[in-house]
Amino acid sequence: MKTFLILIVGIVGLFVAATAVMFVLKACPPKGPWPVPPWCGRTVKEEFKDVLVVPTNLDKIIYPNFYKQAKPTNITVNDPYCLIEAPETVYPATYLGDYSLPQIKGAPLPAGITRIIGLKDGWMPHPNNNTGCYSFGYAAMKEAYEKTLRRVKAIGAEKITFTNYVHLSNFKSAEIDVSDKAVSEKDLRFVATKAREQNLEVILYLNLSPGEEKVSLEIPSASWLSALIHNWEPFVLDQATIAEETGIYAIMINHFHYQPSIKGFEDAYQNEMLALLQKIRNVYSGKVLLMIEPMSDANLGKLDTLLKQVDGFIYTPFANILQYESDKTVSVSRLKTQYLNGFANLGRDFGKYSKPIYFRILIQSHKESLEKGWIEDGFCIARGGDPCYQKNLDVDFSAQAVAYEAMMEAIKQ
Repeated sequence: MKTFLILIVGIVGLFVAATAVMFVLKACPPKGPWPVPPWCGRTVKEEFKDVLVVPTNLDKIIYPNFYKQAKPTNITVNDPYCLIEAPETVYPATYLGDYSLPQIKGAPLPAGITRIIGLKDGWMPHPNNNTGCYSFGYAAMKEAYEKTLRRVKAIGAEKITFTNYVHLSNFKSAEIDVSDKAVSEKDLRFVATKAREQNLEVILYLNLSPGEEKVSLEIPSASWLSALIHNWEPFVLDQATIAEETGIYAIMINHFHYQPSIKGFEDAYQNEMLALLQKIRNVYSGKVLLMIEPMSDANLGKLDTLLKQVDGFIYTPFANILQYESDKTVSVSRLKTQYLNGFANLGRDFGKYSKPIYFRILIQSHKESLEKGWIEDGFCIARGGDPCYQKNLDVDFSAQAVAYEAMMEAIKQ
């Protein structure tokens, strides 16, 4: 009996020791009937019906004929949801939507127009905490980023945008937690270095999230706005210093997400932003960009000095371009006219400064995108008793394709 117990304890001890070593080395056992450690991935078969199987190699897709000729099929594949890359992608045939895919007219864009890919403003320093993939087969975020850069190059982009952000910690006193950055200094340096290795220039977007704070889009006072910019300053200067050391092409001086209109507070805004701009220039030699959305309905004459001194403007075309139109027709000609009207207003207000304008285009692939505009796609939002209403949106790639073609033709014109 003692010999038997010693043998059992010895076997268990060896198993525990072997598992510990495998955990440290992230090693995997050979295939067999035994259980597989979590870090070695899982094989789960998923069956999909009436789907399109589309290659991810763009050279294999003749647009739009490929999609016109594609036939739905049934397929069983390994669980695809945690893959960083794959030779093909699978989705329901209904996702192509209700409209005819538009012909591409006028491509390519003139050489003076730079093509930029905006990367999603999410960075997970600990991707294995992601429960959506049950921590199985989820490779490092850095690996995903490097493979994304290669994809960016494959589709002909010259720059990327990458976002770092902090959040408000006390709205009433305009306090910002600048110590809690979404992307660490180490990771930001990695991002910039890897992009440079691919000959891609980086535009660093900055964001101010409300966090857990309940915010108002009405600025309380000029002194509050001044305090907000003062509290924003350490984060911007920190990012500008890293940007200088890593060769980042451009950095944003203000922020998106929380960006109330500064109408009525133009003087305070210009004075504070000019002071911040000078401090940025002292540590950073690249381009400094200003997002113009906070200038909506403001007196631009009172912002003239600031507008002259920045190096370019970031502009977000209205995503809900059809929301207030009686004619909801989704066609290239209709949308192109709408986009050109917006560009005319942009040129009237900002063209005299002769600065580059960076378009931040937010055209999503759900059916109501052109009427309802941008809908958060990074986390669930509860609405009408539905804990994650975004999951029930109707996907429509064709409406997105029509809108992008209209946008590109308008930009070229």
